[in-house]
Amino acid sequence: MRGLIDLDEATRRLEIIFPRGAFDTTLSGVLAGWAVAGMIYTNAVASTDDDTVWIRPSGIIWQQADVLATRTSPDDRREWYRAISKNNFAVQDLLKKWELPPAPRFRENSRETLRDEIFGALRNNGAVRQRAGLPTSSSKPRWALESHFADLFDPSLTGDEFLAAVDTWTSEHLDAGSRLKALRARATADFDHEVLVQLPGGGGTRSLEPSESSLILKGVIEEWAPRRLNDPLVLTISEPGDKLYVQDQQQLSMLGINIDVSNLLPDALLADLGTTPVTFWIIEAVATDGPINDHRKNQLLTWAAQQQIRPESCQFLTAFSSRGSSPARRRLKDLAAGTYAWYLGEPTMELHWSELSSGGRVFPIRPSR
Repeated sequence: MRGLIDLDEATRRLEIIFPRGAFDTTLSGVLAGWAVAGMIYTNAVASTDDDTVWIRPSGIIWQQADVLATRTSPDDRREWYRAISKNNFAVQDLLKKWELPPAPRFRENSRETLRDEIFGALRNNGAVRQRAGLPTSSSKPRWALESHFADLFDPSLTGDEFLAAVDTWTSEHLDAGSRLKALRARATADFDHEVLVQLPGGGGTRSLEPSESSLILKGVIEEWAPRRLNDPLVLTISEPGDKLYVQDQQQLSMLGINIDVSNLLPDALLADLGTTPVTFWIIEAVATDGPINDHRKNQLLTWAAQQQIRPESCQFLTAFSSRGSSPARRRLKDLAAGTYAWYLGEPTMELHWSELSSGGRVFPIRPSR
């Protein structure tokens, strides 16, 4: 039987495998961690043979912390599985035999959440297997971890070896879109190293301080801008502590722009030289807060006017790490009309918040003066 893993460690590993910035949080919640720990305890891991141990959601709900911690021999684990495969009366009888008080971690009505949301999502991501050939109404156990997924919860797999195994599993078992989201979310969580940004048009590289905001800006510059703009030019990137990167002072002077760090600055200012007149994109990268809402938009338009940039030449982009990130969920509703939103985890997509006329045609919102 496989080595046991406790609830906290199982949950921690799920948060790495399915980062919350890229996947539904049910995949990395406490109930999901409890399910993984419980399935490994009972050896509910799918095999190529006919001896797979299958489990019901109720078997996970009946699982006891004292059982996981103290009854760890293979014989104990098999006896526990026989009890949960019968009914709750058998579970209570076994707890009395082992002189353990009944203390279920979750309520009985958590079964539906486990079955419909957690097991369903894990199955869709290749992590669990549903027993084939059972009608929906059958009460027989039908769930087991995929063996390659259970391998990630081997307690001897730690540190860099574990992280490498997660990357390998992600590459081999998730679809292309999920792979991209997972890899980006994990990269966003690693702030140990400086963030190198490749500037468009052969403009060289720029080193940014390690932070989530820097990773979002890197995505805007390297992925959004080449897709969205005809001839992108990075004019400025601002960082905490009045740190300002200016790509080309001569180019700024030609455009009539005079940057003053004492003024309010956007996180980045890009120009599309492929439009007539030049379009200026004012970018805010939101790692915690600060989307381009109506108030912020007016502030930025005032700032743009001070740089001799006409309001009708301004476009606005709020960039987030993912649609599932907390700032995106909280602040999407605050976006100013006529602005755009972009997500690092889905670099080929863009949202536009605009008004509709009574005839149903979309009209762009003119920047307020």
